[in-house]
Amino acid sequence: DALARRLFAGSPATTRVLRLSQRRPSDETPEPSLQQCLRANKRKRPDVRRRHIPSSPTLILDGPGLRDNFYLNVVDWAATNIVAVGLEGVCYLYHPRAGLVQPVAQAAGGDEGGYVTSVGFRRDGVRLAVGSSGGKVELVDAQETTAHISSLGGGGEGRASSLSWGGPHELAAGFAGGAVAIFDVRRRGGAACTLPAHRGEVCGLRFAPDGVAQLASGSNDHTVRVCDVRSPRTARLELTAHSAAVKALDFCPWRRHCLATGGGTTDGSIRIWDTGAAAERELQSVATGSQVSGVRWSVARRELVTSHGFSSMNSTSNSVRLWRPNLLPVAQLTGHRGRVLHLAVSPDGGTALSAGSDETLRFWKISSIGGAGGGGGGGG
Repeated sequence: DALARRLFAGSPATTRVLRLSQRRPSDETPEPSLQQCLRANKRKRPDVRRRHIPSSPTLILDGPGLRDNFYLNVVDWAATNIVAVGLEGVCYLYHPRAGLVQPVAQAAGGDEGGYVTSVGFRRDGVRLAVGSSGGKVELVDAQETTAHISSLGGGGEGRASSLSWGGPHELAAGFAGGAVAIFDVRRRGGAACTLPAHRGEVCGLRFAPDGVAQLASGSNDHTVRVCDVRSPRTARLELTAHSAAVKALDFCPWRRHCLATGGGTTDGSIRIWDTGAAAERELQSVATGSQVSGVRWSVARRELVTSHGFSSMNSTSNSVRLWRPNLLPVAQLTGHRGRVLHLAVSPDGGTALSAGSDETLRFWKISSIGGAGGGGGGGG
């Protein structure tokens, strides 16, 4: 279509967008043994020893224009097995099975200097929201990619750094100025309601699964707020144990009121919370020794997947790690030549996708139970 021709015409950088990297996975690092992937664990776990987790990615794609910015959220994986990636001023869709790449939206309606700051699929994967540096949110049809649905007015100051869908018509956006706005996407104009503002950029945002009317927001003010979306004027809980920005957060899909969070460089901890409690209640925590940039639950083996950036311990930086729900370590996957900034997990939980400051996207097979994840070709 016209957008694709305009974006891909003649530029050496854009012709590499989501194409197979020249670096083969096997060339990245020597393959360590499974024992080297496992963290020290005093208890013997035969089931872990028998499980093989490949130490190299199954696929590496180039991502020219992927911004080295911890506070953005420019990667998401839809329930329909489509990946959205924001590269500078354009949002692309990548279809893992076919290897097809499609540009679908430009930041801030194509304003010069604008760039994509966040992407988020609706739970059914049919709608895609794209946030921009200008603070606007665009809605597009992820299946009919030429169909632009609408533009939502800004709900706060600064860029739209984070997005999360609740119901079919309920979209939350977090902004650099600290505001969280909830939109009814059927309405034109501004936000339907605004939550109490954080004191720093809202870099993490997540609705709880169906049946739990909660929205968690993480911020550069080092706090996580959990609001009841039925009465959002006041925060139900404020979680204050982290000592750095909280971008990484995710509700557990099989356990009600269970929220995992991860802290930035000077914190480096992963914490699991009971958000159904009347006051702050931490269930588990672990110090990782590195910046936590992403947290996602995997349904394949009911595990936690995390991504990591800067570290005081070289052995834990720039990696993807797997954990049991009680935060016992399972594996660590390395290969990125810069910090990992974004994390997504395939709908079946079998593949993790990491995107790093080295401008690559890497697909990791984390479970043989899932089968619909990131194989496929390298571009189209």
